[in-house]
Amino acid sequence: MNYYISDAFILFKSTTREEDSIYHTFTKQFGHINFYTKGSRRILSKLAGHLEPPSLVNINFIQGHFPRLVTALEKNAYLAIKNSLPALNAIFRMGKLVDFFTPIATPDPNIWQLISDSLFLMEQNLEKFPSIIDFVWLYFNAHLLSLEGVAPFLDGCTICGIQSQTNFFSFSRRGIVCKLHHSSDDITLTSSQKKILYLLFYAPLGSFSQKSVIKHVLQEKKFLNKFMEQFTALAKSDIL
Repeated sequence: MNYYISDAFILFKSTTREEDSIYHTFTKQFGHINFYTKGSRRILSKLAGHLEPPSLVNINFIQGHFPRLVTALEKNAYLAIKNSLPALNAIFRMGKLVDFFTPIATPDPNIWQLISDSLFLMEQNLEKFPSIIDFVWLYFNAHLLSLEGVAPFLDGCTICGIQSQTNFFSFSRRGIVCKLHHSSDDITLTSSQKKILYLLFYAPLGSFSQKSVIKHVLQEKKFLNKFMEQFTALAKSDIL
């Protein structure tokens, strides 16, 4: 029986039988792994207190058809997030994206860093800047798709490559199109919306170090939420 050790982000959990749980995690050494934990819902469970999402933990586990946790030591509890229902909802949605888009047992340092930076940014700013929840969700959604190779094409017309007059977005073509090639089903983008989309999908999180930049992004929150919802649904349909 092989035992493994790794740091892991506990993103969310689901239940199976009355006292059993599946913890959906992203580990540093092994990538996306879901752990079956028998009896983890019992009040006296030794593991449960360290596994409430979101958490950063050091785990010891047994690999197999159903990977099983043996021990867990909490390294960061993210208490500010745990005390905010809107923040917890955002983390749950982020975890569901990781669960869908990332392959099982495939290490990915870029996704590990994205999760780490996103949780840190939310945890550190939540008390004084609650709107950080909306920004982190939008950035995480966009950037995870980008890292998984399913981001929209935003650099010139997807049909002819022209750079000018490309203020239209075609969901069917998964990218922007020029005035000549757009159709009635396409949406019109302002220059600001186009720039923000590019930043969310392709710019490092450090590009948003100033609160004023984040506030500028959130001025387009309604548009961005609708765009991300529709584009993410299309990305899922391409995989299924």
